[in-house]
Amino acid sequence: MRNKSAFTMLELIFVIVIMGFLAAIGSEALSKAYTNFISSKIQNTYQNQSATAIEFIASRLQYRIKNSVIVREITNFGDFELLEGYQDPGHDVLEWIGYEMYGFRDGSWSGVYSKSLSGAELYSPESNSTAINARIDALSDTYAGINDAAIYFIGSDSDKNTWGWDGNGGVRFADLNQSMKPIQAGTALNQFAANVTNGDDFTAIDIQNNLYNTYQLAWTAYAIVFDKVTQQLWLYYNYQPWEGDKYTDSGKNIQKVLIMDEVSDFKKRQRKGVMSIKVCSISEKLKDFGDGNFLTCKEKTIL
Repeated sequence: MRNKSAFTMLELIFVIVIMGFLAAIGSEALSKAYTNFISSKIQNTYQNQSATAIEFIASRLQYRIKNSVIVREITNFGDFELLEGYQDPGHDVLEWIGYEMYGFRDGSWSGVYSKSLSGAELYSPESNSTAINARIDALSDTYAGINDAAIYFIGSDSDKNTWGWDGNGGVRFADLNQSMKPIQAGTALNQFAANVTNGDDFTAIDIQNNLYNTYQLAWTAYAIVFDKVTQQLWLYYNYQPWEGDKYTDSGKNIQKVLIMDEVSDFKKRQRKGVMSIKVCSISEKLKDFGDGNFLTCKEKTIL
């Protein structure tokens, strides 16, 4: 008879030890791979959220009136500074006046003007006040129209106190130092009249007849507010600083949109009209995995 081969007890113990060792290593590797997968998934989610927030903000900032951009603190509304050239990155609020780009694109307002023959109105060739009013009415959810709009004479004074950011409004056409000039529809579709209660008109503005100049038309300001307590980033719009409106006003149809949660920082600066913004998010979930890379930042430059 042939002898049957079999494991000896020593060989069996040796095999069991090896299998146990491999099982321990494999389990640890599998656990680490799973942890890395979850950590990467969370990081990618926050990177995408930061990128989306940056693009959302940039899409509105690209149509800003560059001289109008200011920063301020949530807790001190009266203390504000022009962002251009300002060094302090710690302000919680970024505000600006945006020109109405949709109407400019479709030709509702042309962006050029001259004083009308009467001297009391501005003539803006190829502009249509009825179309402008309809556009603003739709964008503001019926809250505003052309009589709430204002024009900015390109190259006007850019002092921080000339935009209405103090909440007092009080802009007068006769005061050429004011940057935003409130308007209303003129006697013709392609004319603007001064929208003030004290009877001011365009006669005080030194514009020669048929000498065309340029303007930008605006109907709302925008505020990006970083709430450090809730770690939330908000957008406010549908308000007119040149009429004394503030983004904090209640009882008005000022719109508020949540941009992003779990925001750790919001930085902004502007140099020679070129703006840079940065949004950083922090994930508490990553701490559960012992990952030290809690912070995710995205940055974008806007001309």
